[in-house]
Amino acid sequence: MQRSFNVVFQPDGKRGNFPEGTNLLEAAISLGVDINSICGGTGACGKCIVKINSDILPSPSETDKRFIDEEKLSNGFRLACLHKIQNDLVVSVPKESRTGTQRLQTEGLETSVQISPIVSKKLGNVVEILYDGKVVRRVDSPEARILGFAVDIGSTKLAGYLMDLTTGDLLSKASAMNPQIPYGEDIISRIASAIQSRENNKILHETLVRSIKHMLIETCKNTKQSIEDVYDIVLVGNTAMQLFLLGINPEPLSRSPFMPANLKHRDLPPEELNIAPYAHVHVLPLIAGFVGADCVAATLATGIYKTEQTSFLMDIGTNTEIVVGSKDKMVACSCASGPAFEGAHIRYGMRAASGAIEGVWIEKETLEPKIKVIDDTEPLGVCGSGLIDLLSEMLKAGIIDSSGRLIEQDNPRIRKRDGINEYVVAWNTITGLDEDIVITQLDIRELQKGKAAIFSGSQIAMNHLGLYPSQVERIYIAGAFGTYINRESALNIGMIPELKLLDIEQVGNAAGTGARMALLSREARLETQRISDRVEYIELATRPEYNQAYIDALQFPHRDLTLFPETVKRLEESGWVMGRLHTT
Repeated sequence: MQRSFNVVFQPDGKRGNFPEGTNLLEAAISLGVDINSICGGTGACGKCIVKINSDILPSPSETDKRFIDEEKLSNGFRLACLHKIQNDLVVSVPKESRTGTQRLQTEGLETSVQISPIVSKKLGNVVEILYDGKVVRRVDSPEARILGFAVDIGSTKLAGYLMDLTTGDLLSKASAMNPQIPYGEDIISRIASAIQSRENNKILHETLVRSIKHMLIETCKNTKQSIEDVYDIVLVGNTAMQLFLLGINPEPLSRSPFMPANLKHRDLPPEELNIAPYAHVHVLPLIAGFVGADCVAATLATGIYKTEQTSFLMDIGTNTEIVVGSKDKMVACSCASGPAFEGAHIRYGMRAASGAIEGVWIEKETLEPKIKVIDDTEPLGVCGSGLIDLLSEMLKAGIIDSSGRLIEQDNPRIRKRDGINEYVVAWNTITGLDEDIVITQLDIRELQKGKAAIFSGSQIAMNHLGLYPSQVERIYIAGAFGTYINRESALNIGMIPELKLLDIEQVGNAAGTGARMALLSREARLETQRISDRVEYIELATRPEYNQAYIDALQFPHRDLTLFPETVKRLEESGWVMGRLHTT
């Protein structure tokens, strides 16, 4: 008979009995413990550090030793993902290993469509509710409401919008962390997990459907609406998310040409996903393997597809999607920017949660930083916007050179530890960790990879159309990350092309806006398929110039940094374009 043991996770006090040999991280996830696991439990990220309070400690692995210092190892700190339950345990989850309260992006552009939903109401002795002309329900009251739910499924966050399909009013909105995160922070990790077994694919599917249903229930409860009055659900997401949602094996995305079998939009009957009793589910079309319906929806929301002006749309995330062009021609590509800007592989990196350093300014003479922390609490780490600021400020202050090398100087904030140079962002006296928060030379290299992927992808997309940055007339940066980054810092480090700062519009969750438009308008829904058909996809990996463009973009731009920020506005208004010249 297999033995089981009692495990208690503190400070939450959550407990359960688990069979001998159960993975400690999986036990934590099953109890809903707030614990970070960016790599999906492979031991690659080092974020799930816990303290095991027991007289019998598991021997530290080589991976434990890589992420945890000797003193902490001797005090029982281990990576939860690498150890199995062998006895009764009390496990403490420290602050730095918790995800915290996340800042989730639901706001976006205002919807602007002629209201003509696919759901209608036919009055008579009995009121008939029709979906695309077919009866889905009969009700007694002519006042019965017709509701819809639009959802943007991001690889990190979900956003849902409850809409009145008669008036077009937004009734309520909800957001949540993507429940798949414990099974892999990035898309590639989750695809690999799904390919490994049908059971894993089923778990990834079911957790996503449950989370969407929970958001719908929450929004209905908040507005005292009945879930039975929801008749239409529109879902958008990147290609992998949509395959997971539909329960389709994502294996085609793991091999060339990285293309799913079906790019068309899909319409599912209520019983297919069982999110609401009478709600059909409509999934918007895809563009390519790594340019999904979320990008189609953002293109719809910004109107790039119908304007004569040359436009540039960038949705920054673990994968950054880019669309460039106008009504005459559009191209799209996906940049593997990686999860570094969401904290993965960064020693003190974290998501945009309470305690994250989100803004940094460094005094050039003393190298002393000033920091802005989410919720004005003790700092626990640095999120993406803070990391971009850090790189920019370190470059301007001469702490790093154009190659990204951290320059040794006679200053207490610049030091070497374990043979690696680092800059102290916050001393342990002000942090909530009882240790210094630093950015290391290895962190800088990881961030350079991410920013180089974004810049080189942007460059190739514009070059494909024969465009210079100065010729772009409309510029949109979408997504939660894109909303909070300092545009000047992103441009200064060579993360985005040398576009005019004053022309950049940060449009929030444009994918969510597009999903709402498709929910309210039959014509907008059909337009998304036309957008998908018209956009030319560029596979960066097959472009002969991509490798060199990427290598070049690893460098930080050579600029007269005294220009920032005093003369930026004056120079841009005169048409000046910052940075190095582009050649086509």
